[in-house]
Amino acid sequence: MSLRKGLVVVVLLAATALLGGCFLFPNQPPVAAFVVDHDHDPNPMVVRFDASVSTDPDDDPIVSYAWAFSDDLEIISPAATTKLLTQPELVVRFPHEGTYTIQLLVRDDQGAASAVVEADVTVPNP
Repeated sequence: MSLRKGLVVVVLLAATALLGGCFLFPNQPPVAAFVVDHDHDPNPMVVRFDASVSTDPDDDPIVSYAWAFSDDLEIISPAATTKLLTQPELVVRFPHEGTYTIQLLVRDDQGAASAVVEADVTVPNP
């Protein structure tokens, strides 16, 4: 192969990688994570979850945060009726004291989804 043909192949591979991924370097899924903040509100039944600590090994933006928890929780912020959000913070009000399992799945702008992470949150008696 001549030097010129080799250079064309390298340029084409680089262009492919820049324009939408490359078979040599497939998109890696993001890694979901979240922090629980009980001190967000004076009411201990109100808890803030922050998933901005989620990461993507390819530095792709994370575009959705899918939360899973019991249906009797009240979403306070954002003012949404869905558990699929485009922002990393979620504030909920728990109906009563106890231990709740919260799950999170994130998706990057290339469509890759993380593994589901979960944590048990204990809500004290107010």
